[in-house]
Amino acid sequence: MQTYDVVVVGAGAGGLAAAVGAARTGARTLLVERYGFMGGAATNAQVFAYCGFLARGETARQVVRGVGQDLLLELRALGIDIAPVISKSGYWIIMLDPEATKLAFDRLARKNAVDVRLHSRVVGARVEDGRIRSVALVDHSGTTTVEAAAFVDASGEATLAALSGAPLSQPGGPQAHLQAASFPIRIGGVPEGVTLDRAVMAELIREHNKTAAMPILRDDGGVVSRLPLSRDMWWMAIDLETDGITGDSLTEVEFKARELAWRNLEVLRRHPGFEQAYLVSTGPQIGIRETRRPASRADVTEQDALQGRRHADGIGRAAWPMEVHEAPGRARFVDIGGEGFFDVRAGAVEAAGISNLRLAGRVIGSDPKAYGSIRVMGTAFATGHAAGVSAALATEDAATDIGLLRKTLEGQGAVI
Repeated sequence: MQTYDVVVVGAGAGGLAAAVGAARTGARTLLVERYGFMGGAATNAQVFAYCGFLARGETARQVVRGVGQDLLLELRALGIDIAPVISKSGYWIIMLDPEATKLAFDRLARKNAVDVRLHSRVVGARVEDGRIRSVALVDHSGTTTVEAAAFVDASGEATLAALSGAPLSQPGGPQAHLQAASFPIRIGGVPEGVTLDRAVMAELIREHNKTAAMPILRDDGGVVSRLPLSRDMWWMAIDLETDGITGDSLTEVEFKARELAWRNLEVLRRHPGFEQAYLVSTGPQIGIRETRRPASRADVTEQDALQGRRHADGIGRAAWPMEVHEAPGRARFVDIGGEGFFDVRAGAVEAAGISNLRLAGRVIGSDPKAYGSIRVMGTAFATGHAAGVSAALATEDAATDIGLLRKTLEGQGAVI
């Protein structure tokens, strides 16, 4: 039996921010990750852009700092240009290198005395009187039981929430209507200075789709950007449906995605300048946008986003538009109202039904439309930071003082 003050499950943007935020309060903190590296979608699914750090506008306005800003500074120390750029969608993003991101996560965790356990999965939770008392972790050596005063679910798939019996507002599963997954790929062999001509690519795709058994659904070629350091091309044009949870569904979609990557590459090579293009890498997994989502004490709503609502109990800002992938290859962007961002309330990171469970990243409480905004990694740093501090400050009855939470977050550099 091992004991911590706070246990965080999942070491993506939300999980790292939660663990660092908790540790900075003095809490003994464990961060659990199933892969052999941290970084979440940026490193396990090749999502090489941080969205949500900045609000839309002619001038980049940063709305997420705190642990997220510290991670950006670690990236800059490794030679990554963290200056924001305008994406194809018209919004500010920060481009990433996956290997630098892995190391930046390592360094930030170490600097803040976070205990990290890689290659480990949470497979069970013991719940008594509406509180998680312990979790079961599995690695190659077997099962370990870890007790803690509070827990943070930053798993992306709400794994800890589901195992603990927390109520779910979005149960996920085969019958759920979920946003499509994407399979970004990394392309080498494209000379510096070569750019994608959208009109040419659209015509190549039209011709390909006339006879293709598996057509390219993004008819303009999707997202194509240069990556820092390597100068490889990042190409995101593969969107597929999956429940994102079951092994059967994920196996089918991974097979199909890899097949599409090779077939689509043949089309790209017909574009001038891309003749020698080759597949450098695919991610360890497909990029999942949506699966399960727990209910919270104060779910974020579509109206919060549309009106750019401010709240007295706000603990972080969300600025990415409501990007809803209604079907594979079809996404809709709805701008945030007000000042271009809205407040995520403290209750959105507190799970309903389990008093000492906090939520981070894309598992915070949210309705389906607002979810299109809060699920991105930049915003996950903000919600994760708040979730970790909230967990660390929770007393035995798990009621976090909102004033103290906000003051602690501000003291750690967060923007609220």
